[in-house]
Amino acid sequence: MKDYRVEEVITTANSIVVSLPEPIPNGGCKKYNLATTIYTISVSYLTCSDNDFNKLEEFNVQTHEQRYEIQNLTPFTEYTLKLALSNFYVDKLSMDLQYDAGVKLTTTLGKLNAPEDVTIQVLTPTLAVVYWTPPKKLNCVAVNYEVHWMPVLFPNNTQKITYKPEKQLINKPERMIDGKFFTTIRSLLPGQKYLIYVSVYPANFSNFFTDSSNKSIYMYSEPNNLTLSEVSTNGMNISWIPNVNLTIHYILEYKNDAMQKWQKVNNIEKNNDKVTYHIENLLPRTVYQFRLILTYPKHMEYFIWLPDGEEFTFETLGEQMKIL
Repeated sequence: MKDYRVEEVITTANSIVVSLPEPIPNGGCKKYNLATTIYTISVSYLTCSDNDFNKLEEFNVQTHEQRYEIQNLTPFTEYTLKLALSNFYVDKLSMDLQYDAGVKLTTTLGKLNAPEDVTIQVLTPTLAVVYWTPPKKLNCVAVNYEVHWMPVLFPNNTQKITYKPEKQLINKPERMIDGKFFTTIRSLLPGQKYLIYVSVYPANFSNFFTDSSNKSIYMYSEPNNLTLSEVSTNGMNISWIPNVNLTIHYILEYKNDAMQKWQKVNNIEKNNDKVTYHIENLLPRTVYQFRLILTYPKHMEYFIWLPDGEEFTFETLGEQMKIL
């Protein structure tokens, strides 16, 4: 058998055009009309998984033409093309095809398919987690992901204003059991609407990015303010209304400048939707800082509002002078 093989004509990001050889008849066949040649091209490539297991994928294409375009390929991927020639009689007799050793060709750089199934879960007033699945037909291309988020304002309920998106580069995103990637966005604004999307591009080639569709979310509103409902020289009553159906557990802590550790308030009174904290044994004419330790349903870690306690400060009364 002659050593037939494909010849590269042009390679793009998503296709390879090849030239196929004219079959050379055996000496005794020249005076006869040959059956139409059937070209069968075996196309194989590697796909990669998280456990470093590489799987060989393969598909076949057939043509009668001597120029053929293999389409729907993935950018920046090495393909092995093996060629076998046959005709009607080979197929009729169910003879095995004889492939050549193969030619390795690599598609050029280009845009990948977009990340899919982007979903966002709000965890706290300032925290959200973004989930997505990798693009289809990614094969073994090394990629980077970027998560972008933009605050959206509606100044007159008519015009939407978006700002330049912030972004977070993820070289090695965390992965769930179902194959989805995820990352956490921090320092978002309470009560703010955001547009969020995920970009993907071949590693070191950020100009070949592809964006997913936008997803919009509203962050949880910030916790209600603490209110000083009663104060004396040695005690305070602090009132607070929890956000309905948001916080599943809450703690109030306090300290003054001389205290090294925050103290938990244990004397609590609940009345309908309002919580009153009774704090005793305080120092006269002393400023105390307060903060809330909250737990949200989808996030079991404590959410501290506000971390430094500077937002909520209240002062005890001074001692009255006794007149003799």
